[in-house]
Amino acid sequence: MAESRQAVCFLTNQPGSQPCQLTLEAGGLLIEPAAGPAVRWPYPDLKCEVGGEDRDWLMVSCPAVASAVAQVALRDPDTIAALAACTGGPTHDLLASFADYRQRHTRRSRLALTLGGLIVVGLFLGGWLLLTRLAPTIVAASLPPAGEKLLGELAVAQLLAGEETIAAGPAATAVQTITDRLVAAIPDNPGYEFEVTLVASDEVNAVAFPGGQIVVYSGLLAEAGSADEVAGVLAHEISHVLHRDGLRQLMSRLGGAALVRLALGGGDVAGLIGQLGELDQLAYSRGQEQAADTAGLQLLVAAGLPPSALPAFFTRMQRLEAAGLPGFLSTHPDTAARIAALREQIVQLPAIPAEPLAIDWNAVEASLP
Repeated sequence: MAESRQAVCFLTNQPGSQPCQLTLEAGGLLIEPAAGPAVRWPYPDLKCEVGGEDRDWLMVSCPAVASAVAQVALRDPDTIAALAACTGGPTHDLLASFADYRQRHTRRSRLALTLGGLIVVGLFLGGWLLLTRLAPTIVAASLPPAGEKLLGELAVAQLLAGEETIAAGPAATAVQTITDRLVAAIPDNPGYEFEVTLVASDEVNAVAFPGGQIVVYSGLLAEAGSADEVAGVLAHEISHVLHRDGLRQLMSRLGGAALVRLALGGGDVAGLIGQLGELDQLAYSRGQEQAADTAGLQLLVAAGLPPSALPAFFTRMQRLEAAGLPGFLSTHPDTAARIAALREQIVQLPAIPAEPLAIDWNAVEASLP
């Protein structure tokens, strides 16, 4: 006998929602509202979309069947997984991937809340902001690395809450080895102390936070073809930190006047949080991306690593994106043009003998979750 499950449904002729009972039968989805006639929707005709105020519900409908039920709202993972097993095509794909989507969405929402607190902390790092009312770009340029480091540490601590990190083993050692090689080659480091954290996640991404905190997702290592390609990505992210791009983006989103109002007690904290957006989705300008690319190539050369690794990784990611896998390039636009520009710059770089990284990449790949 098919198992019944609880859900929420919306009727076509009644406002609001009401509880309903779902039964996954052999021929379709049986829906029994608390007040209204039961309906049966064939699995092939089901449509699905993400909905809800926090975009953490799956809204299922069946336009092909005229019935009193307009939509069924699902959030229970077991119910969603069971329905995914009965469907096919785009509906199945969305149902099957919703758990990962919601995890990423929750992580980004958590970052937005964290940044609201970070702004308050940043305001108390120096009275100079209150007294001088510096413009956002000047604030970003004049905040000492120690102040940036505190902001970055708080952001990473919140981001990693509930996440599984990889602190030891071949993968963690490899990421730290690559970071150490690159940091040692930074010319005229103004005082940044870079720390890298490896997160066990299929997400193909690396995020640089103000002050030198870098989070690398194991999915990036799984997709990279070598330690050199990972070094190319980290050189690019380290360059964003050195250029204070992330800090400038944050200050630009809020604006100096908003920061001062908040410090004087007249700011709407909830409103400011709403302005922050998602930190791991910072959209750098084309000029900032080009500058980070150029500086990343130069840092690779200074570290004795092949600069060709950076465009090689971008090319690999471009193929994956074409196949429908979202990831690193979603926040790094104009990929084809950037790959061509990187290759042109590499030709002009001095030919310095590469010093291979002492990393067993096969062991790294075998250790990944």
